[in-house]
Amino acid sequence: MKKEILTLAAALAFALPFTAGAADFIHLDEASFDTLWQQGKTIKKHGSLENPMHYGVEMRHGTIGSNQVVLVTPYTAGLYISSTETLRLLDVPHDFRDRLLQNQDIFFIAPAYVPVHHLISWSTETKGSGRAEHLALVKEGKMIFPRYTMDPVVDSLLPHSHFVRYFGFTRKEILDVPYEVRYVNGEGDLISFKVDEKDLETLIREEKNFKA
Repeated sequence: MKKEILTLAAALAFALPFTAGAADFIHLDEASFDTLWQQGKTIKKHGSLENPMHYGVEMRHGTIGSNQVVLVTPYTAGLYISSTETLRLLDVPHDFRDRLLQNQDIFFIAPAYVPVHHLISWSTETKGSGRAEHLALVKEGKMIFPRYTMDPVVDSLLPHSHFVRYFGFTRKEILDVPYEVRYVNGEGDLISFKVDEKDLETLIREEKNFKA
């Protein structure tokens, strides 16, 4: 019996689906992607189906109505797409796994926003809003601009509600803390927040525990 338990424990250890360094996000391979995909099918959705917290780890705390920002990694994107394939009527192509694995060193900072509705003279007025158009990382006084766009297939499977926009940076740029994230939201307001070593550790931990 003891031998069986040890054998099972060893099997589980080798079955752990993801690899990451002490200060790095998850790296996927074909086997770990398949594990991720099956895990996604067991997730029961709750709350708003396309809330950014379902497809990224939170970089800036807030609701989607108050400039929420998430970091979308290949792992969080893959798990979310798997868990919402049926609910969101997705036609996932056969080469989705290959596309996701080929772009593992590009992460996306995704700010979202919801237009504000308010009551004026017995009528509802919608305050105009839109997607963020400009975003940069500021490090040591220099601006690092997003240079990468999302794979078109992955992009078609991720949400575009709540005026979300995906700004692409390399894994190395995201890991190279400290820096400040600055962007202009759809209302024309400048939003900024800092990311330091402690924040990075939190992001990495939350990605490993991500439940979509």
